[in-house]
Amino acid sequence: NKTWPEIRDKLREWRKDHVRCSEKIVELGEYALAHYSSHLGNEKWAVYEQLCVAALDLCPGKMKVVNRCIQKLAEQFPSSLRVSMLEGLKSEYLKKWDDALEMYNSMIEYEPTFPAPYKRKVSIYKAQGKIPEAVSELNTYLDTFSCDHESWLELTDLYIGQQCYKQALFCVEELLLQHPHNHLFHQRYADILHTLGGKENLEASCKYYCKAAELNSSNVRALYGVLMSSSTLASIGKISAKVKSDHQTLAAWACDMIEEYYKAQRVDKSVIVETASVLDKLSLK
Repeated sequence: NKTWPEIRDKLREWRKDHVRCSEKIVELGEYALAHYSSHLGNEKWAVYEQLCVAALDLCPGKMKVVNRCIQKLAEQFPSSLRVSMLEGLKSEYLKKWDDALEMYNSMIEYEPTFPAPYKRKVSIYKAQGKIPEAVSELNTYLDTFSCDHESWLELTDLYIGQQCYKQALFCVEELLLQHPHNHLFHQRYADILHTLGGKENLEASCKYYCKAAELNSSNVRALYGVLMSSSTLASIGKISAKVKSDHQTLAAWACDMIEEYYKAQRVDKSVIVETASVLDKLSLK
C-alpha cells in the first residue's frame, strides 16, 4: 500500500546502498514498472537492471522476469556491457560456465578497464573448484586495478586456503601500503606471521598485533594475539632475563586490557571470571 514516491524512493535507496533483499525488490520493481512506468522516465532502465539481478536470486521461479528484463534492456541498449553482464549472470545461474566465460572474455577484450567481468570469471572458477585459475585471474585483474582492496583480501583468502602463506603476506602488505591506519589489516598480517611460526615471525607478529591494538583498543583478537605471541616468545629458545621480562610484561598488559574490555561490555560476571581463568592459564609465571 505504498504511494508512488515511496516506491520510487525505496528502490533508489536499495540501489544506492546495494541492499540485497531480492523478494522485496522484485515485488516493488514489478509493481513500479507495471503501474508507474511513465512516471519513472529514464530511471525505469535502472529499475529493470535492479529487478533482473534480484529476480536471478529467486530463480527458477522468476526466470520469466529475468528474460523480460534482459530483452527490454537489450532493445534499448544493444551494445551495453551492463546488459552483457546480466546475460552472463543468467548463464552462470544455468551453469553454462563456458558460455559465461566466453561472454566475459569478449567483454574484457572489448573494454579491458571494465572490472566486473574479471570478478565474475573469478567467481566461476571458484564455483567450479578451480582455485589455481581463480588465483591467476585475480592476479591479472590486480595488475590493472591494484587499488581494489576487496580483491586483495579475496586473493589473500585464496592463498591461505592453499597454504601459500608467503604469497598471502604479500597481498596484505599491499593493503597496508594503501591503508596504513586500518587495524584489521595489521591484525591480518600478524595472524599470517603467527601461523608461519618461528622466532622471527613471532616477533614480527607481536609488533603488528600491538599496532592493531594501538589503532583500535577494542580489537580483542589483536590483544589475544599480543598475549599469545609474547607468551610464546618468553618461553622459547635461550633469551636474556630482560627480554623474557619484557615479553612477560607485554603479556600481562594484554591480559589487563582484555579483562577491562569485557568488564566495559557489562557482560555476565561468570563470563568475566571464566575469561580471567583462561588468561591466568595462558600467562607465564
